[in-house]
Amino acid sequence: MTILDLTKATVICGLIAFLIYSYPVLGQIVLIGFLSLLWLSYAHKTIAYLRRR
Repeated sequence: MTILDLTKATVICGLIAFLIYSYPVLGQIVLIGFLSLLWLSYAHKTIAYLRRR
């Protein structure tokens, strides 16, 4: 990880924390949506892997 990656991750995490603190409902919607997309992508990869076997 480079210093640029660390800086970008810190800024993004700070913005997400600010969003959740300032707008709790909007922050929850964004967070739940992001986690749902992440879960769906892993589920898709798993199903695709199982079909290839």
